[in-house]
Amino acid sequence: MSMKDFIHEKVLHDISAGIIYVKQGEIKYVNPATSNILNKTYAEMVNRTFASVFIDYAENDNFNQIILDAIYDPYNTHEGIAQYFDGENIKSLHLKTSFLRDGLKKIGVLILIDDITDLMKLRGVELDLKNIREINEQLKIHNLQLQRESETDKLTGLLNKKAMENLCVEYLQNGRAALFVIDLDHFKEANDNYGHQTGDIILKMFADALREIFSDGANVGRFGGDEFVVLLKNPPDENFIAEKARQILQAAIDIKIAGMKIQITASIGAANILSVADYETAFALADKALYFVKEHGRNNFKINRAAD
Repeated sequence: MSMKDFIHEKVLHDISAGIIYVKQGEIKYVNPATSNILNKTYAEMVNRTFASVFIDYAENDNFNQIILDAIYDPYNTHEGIAQYFDGENIKSLHLKTSFLRDGLKKIGVLILIDDITDLMKLRGVELDLKNIREINEQLKIHNLQLQRESETDKLTGLLNKKAMENLCVEYLQNGRAALFVIDLDHFKEANDNYGHQTGDIILKMFADALREIFSDGANVGRFGGDEFVVLLKNPPDENFIAEKARQILQAAIDIKIAGMKIQITASIGAANILSVADYETAFALADKALYFVKEHGRNNFKINRAAD
């Protein structure tokens, strides 16, 4: 065992918070604090499904629901307060989930558990189910707001790079789609000559145009600078993809700002994904098409099929 692995194992072993690692609905790891908090042994939990381990007491329905929501909703983090009956005492627990990833792919759910029973008593707070529901509703609203902020490009209001990548990874596992990678031609020139404020206006105008073009059945994001990405779900055929590309080209040409003499255009690479594909393959296809367009005069589009 390396020193790094030893330190990680030592931290997990000694930490006061409970940690449960769940993969495909099955518990794969618990630390000693989890056993202490939940009053269950390692052998009672590991290599069993979460539902089968914690189905023994009806008082734990609220606890189970929060965890199961996290396990079977791998797209969002979850947080909540739950009552837990360990067979002897009723405890107040703070639960929070996060993800383990292999690159962009989510491979499991981490559940963090803090026993806040004594803290609540010190504050003179007696939690009942009504209090818990109210607290959890406030946490849910707060977490949704934080999630939206973490997924949004602040300038344009589109999805940011991380959110788009996560969405593409999940969706492309299910099949047919078109992935557009778009660069604005002459944007740097306009930004340098007319200032960052003009550059920001150009980006906002183009983002608004993309929203209108892809108002249904697509996700639109900004990767940074003048690069935009669109995931078009289940397009009917390649003609439809080409028509969307032509609308994008026109939207770039239509960007006019008083006093600006530089003509903005767009270069577009698209990947026509006919069946299940991984995100890296799809993006590489679209990026290859974009490079071809930029090398051959810009202000145009090219579509690469997954089999090309």
